[in-house]
Amino acid sequence: MSDKEINYKNLKDETKIVFCDVDETLVVNNSVPECNREAIAKLRKNNPNIKFVIATGRPFSLAEKIIKEIDLYDKENEYAICGSGSVIYENKNKKVLYFKQLRKDFFQKLFDFGKKYDVFILFVGLEYFHIYKPTETEIKKREFEKAKYKILPDDFNLEELLNGEDKIARIVFGKENAFDYLMSIQKELQKIPEFDQNLDIFISSGRYLEINPKGVNKGVAVKWLCDFLHIDKNQTMGIGDSDNDVDMIKNVGFGCAVKGSKESLKKISHYICEKDYDQGAVQEVIEKFLL
Repeated sequence: MSDKEINYKNLKDETKIVFCDVDETLVVNNSVPECNREAIAKLRKNNPNIKFVIATGRPFSLAEKIIKEIDLYDKENEYAICGSGSVIYENKNKKVLYFKQLRKDFFQKLFDFGKKYDVFILFVGLEYFHIYKPTETEIKKREFEKAKYKILPDDFNLEELLNGEDKIARIVFGKENAFDYLMSIQKELQKIPEFDQNLDIFISSGRYLEINPKGVNKGVAVKWLCDFLHIDKNQTMGIGDSDNDVDMIKNVGFGCAVKGSKESLKKISHYICEKDYDQGAVQEVIEKFLL
């Protein structure tokens, strides 16, 4: 079934899995609104063969609260894509099925690069955010989210961090309300052949410049999990809002963008919601196409 041949009426019968971004898509103030929770619960009750999988930039430790709120925590045959596609879990016992991380030499090169700019730097592990020179706003955000985080001293040893107990997957540059500034950094990174050839670099939530190994993104993770579960692309749906959701939407059969999405996502989505994330866009998609 090509994109032009999609029959909206058939989505309810054909869809086997829904991939959903978290921030600015599923949650409001770090919690899943009741309307979205009720829609997901109704979907799973009416059609238990449809899986609902979050696909987020968060590590699992920060996604746990959300997974619990939609009643998928610690359950077999239920899954989560974290770290913008760098890790895939089975929710039962937080079993890691897939894990990709930056080469160690890139951590040092990117850290040195990032220190030249007015950004805080996140080393994102499986369990913790390790934050270098965080802003007060970023600390408050992590506290509000009840995230596991550690503030790195100015003279921290990067080699010790990379060899520690927490596996560090990737690096993120952050600055609040600075999309244009982060985009300028992205362009500078992409001018360096070694970075452009080996890294996927994208902006999320308007305040983070995320850096993954080339070929590690939500889209690749979606494809990997579908192959693992023997689910065809045409049996999948995705819901997102930002640049880091573009690859996910490209790799599902039916892509949805919440009302306030970036134009880059709206252009490739099959459906643009009438509601924004804080008005129940996920509920809208589920009720319109799957119930």
